[in-house]
Amino acid sequence: MANSKIEKDFIKKILIEEMRNLKISYNKAIQFCSPFPKENVKIIEQLIKKGKVERTGKQVTITERGRKSLKVVLCGGTFDIIHPGHLLTLKEAKSLGDILVVIVATDETAEKTRGRKPYNNEEKRLELVSSLRIVDFAKVGEKGNIYNTIIKIRPNIIVLGYDQVHTEKEIAEFAKSEGMKIKIIRLTKNIRGIKSSSLLKDNDLVNEI
Repeated sequence: MANSKIEKDFIKKILIEEMRNLKISYNKAIQFCSPFPKENVKIIEQLIKKGKVERTGKQVTITERGRKSLKVVLCGGTFDIIHPGHLLTLKEAKSLGDILVVIVATDETAEKTRGRKPYNNEEKRLELVSSLRIVDFAKVGEKGNIYNTIIKIRPNIIVLGYDQVHTEKEIAEFAKSEGMKIKIIRLTKNIRGIKSSSLLKDNDLVNEI
C-alpha cells in the first residue's frame, strides 16, 4: 500500500497538469507520476479506491476529496528581474503548503502598478519564474482581474508581499462571496536590504534556484 507522501505526490502531479488545462489519461498518469509504471498502477488504483482520484473512461481527474488532501499556495508579482528578496518570499510561501502557484503580472498590470513598462515582457518573466525549482506552476495573470485567477486555482492560502496593493479584506470578501475558504497572509518584512552574498550562503535557498 502506498504511503501518504507518495499518494500526495501523485495527486500533486495530476492536479498541476489540470491547472495547465491538460486532460490526463490513465496511461499518461502511469507514465509520468514516477519512473516505475508497475508501481504507479498500484498507487493510482489505490487512490481511486480511496476516492481521491476518479477514472472516467480513459481520463483520470482529482476528486474534491483528493483536492482537499493538498494545500495550494498562491502568490503573485511582476518578477521583472529576479532578486534574493523574490527567492525568500517564494521560499516562505512554499513552506506554507504543498503546491506553490505563482502568478506573473501581465505587461499591462505591471506598467499600471509600477508606472513604467517592465524590462522583460510577460512571456520572458513567466519563463524565468517557471524555471525556479521552488515553483510548482506559474502562469500569466488575468488581464485587469486577479479574481478570475483565484477562481481557477482555488488556493487554500494567498500570500501577499508587503508592498502589494490588494488588501486582505478585499480578497477575503471576494472569497467568501464565492464560497471559498482562503487564508490570506501578508508578508510585512521589507527584505530588499538583505545582501545577496549572505543569502547565497543559505544552501537551502540556493538549491531552490
